[in-house]
Formats: sequence, structure tokens, C-alpha cells
Amino acid sequence: MAQTAETAIAPIEPAASQAPVVSTLAPETSLRQSPARFINRELSWLEFNRRVMSEASNANHPVLERVRFLSISAANLDEFFMVRVAGLRGQLRSGLITPSEDGLPPLEQLTRISEKVSALASDQQLRWSQLRRDLTEVGIVIVD
Repeated sequence: MAQTAETAIAPIEPAASQAPVVSTLAPETSLRQSPARFINRELSWLEFNRRVMSEASNANHPVLERVRFLSISAANLDEFFMVRVAGLRGQLRSGLITPSEDGLPPLEQLTRISEKVSALASDQQLRWSQLRRDLTEVGIVIVD
């Protein structure tokens, strides 16, 4: 039996034994104030940088273009530490423990950043090892 638009959007009534949930704040106010509404800026940036690095694995790109993507990822990570991680460490040194919009205090952000960067840097090294082999296969030799 096909559903009509009227039956598809009909509200679900709570069971007689369940009391309805009542918020003390207006729905739009509670959503606006919820830290869950936000994505952490630093962690999101690291995910973006991972997507940049993933282009270094894309066989549809020429090998030198893949090296370029890996290089951009590495340079981005350097800048990330010089600006964003330094800012969070500065907050800790000054005793600032105010959480970011997503509810994470500086120390927790640094802990999560450390975990993500460890995995990202390891993946960058693996990607570089493979790219060096790919470069050799096309006749490009890296001289130390």
C-alpha cells in the first residue's frame, strides 16, 4: 500500500505510558546554545588536510601532481602548528580554560589534535614512501 503525503508526515503520538519530554528552553534557544551544534574548528581543519593528502593517493593524477598534494598537506600541517596549536598552547599558558563553541576546552582540543596528527603524519610518511617508488618507476630520481 502506497503512503500518501498526509500519512507520511503524520505526527507520532507518544504512548499513553510515556510522558512527553518538555524542554525548559524554547526549541530554537536550546539548539542555538548546544555545543553539539558546532564542529571543532581545529579538528575539522585536520580532516580537510587529510582530504588534501588523500589526493596524493589518487592514481588519476600524474605522479608529480600527487607529490604536490602531499607537499601541500605537509606545509599545511606546519602552518597549523605555528598558528593554531600555538594559539591553544598560549591559552593554556595564560590559564584560559574557556571551551570553544563545540564545548572542548583547550587541553582536550590539544589531546584530540595530537591523536589525529599522529595518524596523519604516519599516513604522510607511508604515502611518501610509495610516491618515491612511483617516481623511480617513471624515471625521476630523488637525490639525497
